[in-house]
Amino acid sequence: MDHVIARLLAVVLGGIAASFSIAEEDSGSRILLSTGVEGGGYWNAGSRLQRVAEDMNLEVENLPSSGSLENLDKLFDDASPVNLAFAQADAVQHYLNTHEEAAIKLEMLENIGQECVFIVTDIDSDLRTNEDMEDAQDLRLGIPSATSGVAVTLNYMVSQIPEMADIDISYGQTAADMEEMGTSEAAVDAVMMVHRPKERSPEVNEALEHPDRYRFVEVSDDRLTEKLWSGHNIYRTIKLVLPGISQPLETICVNGLLLANRQKLTPGQRNDLNDLVSYNWIKVYATQ
Repeated sequence: MDHVIARLLAVVLGGIAASFSIAEEDSGSRILLSTGVEGGGYWNAGSRLQRVAEDMNLEVENLPSSGSLENLDKLFDDASPVNLAFAQADAVQHYLNTHEEAAIKLEMLENIGQECVFIVTDIDSDLRTNEDMEDAQDLRLGIPSATSGVAVTLNYMVSQIPEMADIDISYGQTAADMEEMGTSEAAVDAVMMVHRPKERSPEVNEALEHPDRYRFVEVSDDRLTEKLWSGHNIYRTIKLVLPGISQPLETICVNGLLLANRQKLTPGQRNDLNDLVSYNWIKVYATQ
């Protein structure tokens, strides 16, 4: 009898062990991609990547987030299952400046396109260039939040252009703030957005539809486009042709990146991801 019980116990324990093994294998086979706000540019790119991966029989889960900083925190947090993330290049540089140990884990898989700075002010404002912003007294600039990609870009700009450090930052609904710009009730003198060149955020749409009320501020400074020690530069200056604007808008753009934590990916996953970016990236990357 004891021999039979022992055999039954061995079978049960073996089954439990096998189930744990399968569960570990299943969880290890998933790729968890931290993207951005649901419906936003990063999240949409994550959805496209997810569909392309499905065609390759590769399981990818698109996880919404507040943006680049949260994505990087999760990517390099050993307690987080996130092993793939989108982030702006300036956010990556900012993160590595304070988390040098993360560099050994970081792997850049691909570029997901440019995101450009759009600063809108009132048509009667004296602000026409970033130099005017540097010289202005008591300038109030509206951005969405302290954890947004806009905040990351602004902080990096200030680190390169110390004259911008005196700008008073106001967090809130930038589209609503635009409505009162130029009036005595105005909470801000300008608002700033960062997104793809041809994306039409509510703020950019409003400025384009009402050129009699708003103006875009040009952004161009050699200090922003200097190369880093690695030989790469965070920003580059481009001229954007916008509908209804007589002259191209000169501004700076930063690359969005697809990043991996090499310590959280299996060799098989890395091979699959390399195949995805090598042969199918055109289905993920969007020029708009």
